[in-house]
Amino acid sequence: MCRDFSHLNLEYLIQARDLAIADPRRAGVVLGISDALVGLLPELTPKMLASLTRVHHPLITLHRDVWWWSRLLIALQDGQPAEIETVMEQASLILSTIAEKAN
Repeated sequence: MCRDFSHLNLEYLIQARDLAIADPRRAGVVLGISDALVGLLPELTPKMLASLTRVHHPLITLHRDVWWWSRLLIALQDGQPAEIETVMEQASLILSTIAEKAN
């Protein structure tokens, strides 16, 4: 059974483009892409983005390492809101640290 990720792909790239327009440096850090790729994002027109709905396979991959995802998914399964909050705060701290190093 093939899942349809087309709308997720589209939404992700719209958000990525908007971030690249608003704050290119942060976009590179958050998205984990080069300045050259960040520079291409603002050029994407709605028509170009809409053409991605033909692609049904995921175009993006998960961030973080296996340990981080394992910790998050187990906390979600076990219904541990405090652990979920801790894991999400860790993600924010990691991104903040990376952003500071990029500046």
